Amino acid sequence: MGFRNGLRACLVFAVLTGISLGACKKSSGPTSEAAPTTGSPGDSQPVARIDDTVITVGDVQDRISKMAPFPRGRYVSLEKKKEMLDNLIRIEVMAKEAEKRGYDQDPEVVRVKKQQMISKFLQKEFESKLRVEDVPDADVQKYYGEHPEEFNRPEEVRVSQVLLKDKARADKVVAEARAGDKNDAKVFRELVTKYSEDEDSKPRGGDLTSFDKASTLYPKPVVEAAFALKDIGDISAPVKSDKGYHVLRLTQKRPGFSRPLAEVKRQIQQRLFREMRTKALDAFVADLKKKYAVTIDEANLAKVTVDTASDGRGGPGGPGGGFRPGGGGPPGVSPGMAFPPGGPPVPVHGSDRKATP
Repeated sequence: MGFRNGLRACLVFAVLTGISLGACKKSSGPTSEAAPTTGSPGDSQPVARIDDTVITVGDVQDRISKMAPFPRGRYVSLEKKKEMLDNLIRIEVMAKEAEKRGYDQDPEVVRVKKQQMISKFLQKEFESKLRVEDVPDADVQKYYGEHPEEFNRPEEVRVSQVLLKDKARADKVVAEARAGDKNDAKVFRELVTKYSEDEDSKPRGGDLTSFDKASTLYPKPVVEAAFALKDIGDISAPVKSDKGYHVLRLTQKRPGFSRPLAEVKRQIQQRLFREMRTKALDAFVADLKKKYAVTIDEANLAKVTVDTASDGRGGPGGPGGGFRPGGGGPPGVSPGMAFPPGGPPVPVHGSDRKATP
């Protein structure tokens, strides 16, 4: 059983890595050669035969060319080219044996093939017809105007406080706080625990969270005093408000920013493009559903049982405990693929990631 599972894993691995049964060509006869590729005339010349399958100069060239420059440089010598050829032969003979034993009809292998086929189909028939640049400028401007908080942020500070009713006690806290290590937040927290009369902020070590100059969460004198502090750890003099006397310690300063439309246009385009692509894909699939006879039996669907006690994969690494290429996604789909709910895989481009201010 282990040998058969190993053969199936090898076949799945071959499909996943792109070195599948179709990586080499089947000859039309015992002595015929594969049709010329788009490369040089010599690319179609055979370097090995496995029954009716031909591995050509172009096949070996293609595998080496797809490597990164550094590992590619290791295949200059004839010996290293032989190693590459041996790898292709190993894959072909294992794939042929797996196919002979019927593993090409295995449901898991068929599913992987379908996923790869759908991926290629979408890339050529759907993705290639959509461009980020097609997002109208008017939509970009509208988004920018409706989401000012994403592109503009005022300067913010964060402070902790000891709040007391008595001015003399507040002066004492200031003296004790300034006598300690300003970089040691623990010193001030101990003063909060010992002296603060504010039951709201006291359980948080006096933390008032972040706020900007326009904040109305705290008394105006407290806001002004907080922004007057220069360095992290600085302690204010007692600040009087209608609540008493606040002794403040600066814990964080976050500079503001204002990003003009020209600077964030591409970022907005990419976000709107993702939405546009999702809607276009939904419409695309909806048209396909009309093209084919799709029927659903909800009564039978309700009979599907779901085991929530186990991971449903037979152990770590996927079905039967075997390896899961790419990890974290279904076999046959690279980490760069995403599954929209109910839909086939759609490539996710790295440039679509939201930029961080």
